[in-house]
Amino acid sequence: MSRIAKQNEQIRQILASVENGTQRIDEMAKIRGWFRPKDGSGAYSAVQDYLNERIDLSETASLLFGPIDEKINSSHLDDVDFMDLWYSIIHSARRLSCRENAESHNHDKLVDLIKAFKEHSIPNNEIYNYLYSEMTDFGMACREAYNDAPVAHDGFFDQEVEAWANMNFFYARVTQKGLQDLWIYAIYSMRAALETPLVDDPSATANQQYDAYVPAAAAWIFGNGRQLFRLERDLTPADPKQGNPARGGELWKRRAEFSKDRWALWKERFAAVGKMDGVAEKTRIAARDAVESMERSETYEPMPR
Repeated sequence: MSRIAKQNEQIRQILASVENGTQRIDEMAKIRGWFRPKDGSGAYSAVQDYLNERIDLSETASLLFGPIDEKINSSHLDDVDFMDLWYSIIHSARRLSCRENAESHNHDKLVDLIKAFKEHSIPNNEIYNYLYSEMTDFGMACREAYNDAPVAHDGFFDQEVEAWANMNFFYARVTQKGLQDLWIYAIYSMRAALETPLVDDPSATANQQYDAYVPAAAAWIFGNGRQLFRLERDLTPADPKQGNPARGGELWKRRAEFSKDRWALWKERFAAVGKMDGVAEKTRIAARDAVESMERSETYEPMPR
C-alpha cells in the first residue's frame, strides 16, 4: 500500500469516528504532515483562546510577543520560533469557515493579530523592531503551507478542500489589509481552477477536480475581490531563469499579469462552472456566488479620503 493510500485509510477512520469538523481538520493535518504548530504549542493555545474570546487582542499580544521580546533583549534571537507562531495562525485559519459571515468572521481576528505583530514595538530596544515590522518568516510560512493542497485519491476529502479554501481566504484578507503581498497565491488558485481545462485522470475525475479547486479560487473573490479587480500588474519575470510563477494556464496564453482581461476570463469560467452538470451543488453555488461578488466588485467605488 502506498503512503497516500495509508494516509487515506487513516483519514477515513477519523471521518468515521470524529464528528467535529475542526477536529477532523486537526487530525487530517497530522496524518498528511501539513505544516502546522508543534504539538503542545503555547502559541497555538493562545491563538485558540483569542479566537474563542477567552482573552482579548491585547492579552494575546502580550502572551505571544512578550517571550519574543525577552529572547531578543537577552540576545537569544535564534531561540525565537517565528515559524511556530505563523503556523499557529495559518492552521487556525484553516479551521475557520470562509463561507459563514464572510464579512465579519474570525479570519479578520487573525488578521488583527498579525497587524498587532507588525506594529509591535520592543520596549527600550526599538532597534530590533524591524523583526516585527518585516514580519520575520511569515512569507516563508505562507509558502510552506501552500504545499498542503488537497490530495487526489479517487476524488478528494471534503474537509481537506474546505481547509484549503479557508486558508486561501485568509491569504486574501492579509493581502487586503496591506500586511503582506500574497497576490501570487491568487494566481495559483485561479490557474488551477479556471485557466486549466480539467480532465479525468486515475486519481480524480474532472468534476471532482473542479470541486477541489474552485472553492479556493472563489475564496480570493470573497476575501479581496475589490482590490483584485483593480489590480493591474505585469508579472513577466525580468530574468527567464527565474521561471514564470504568474504564467497562465492553457486558457490564458497572454503575459503573466493581473489585468481586467484576465479577471474577465476568471469571471467567464466561474460562470461556466456555475452551470456545469456533474460538479457538486456547493461548487456550483460557490462559482455563482463568485460571479455575483465579482459584479459587485466591478461597481464598487471606494470612499474618497
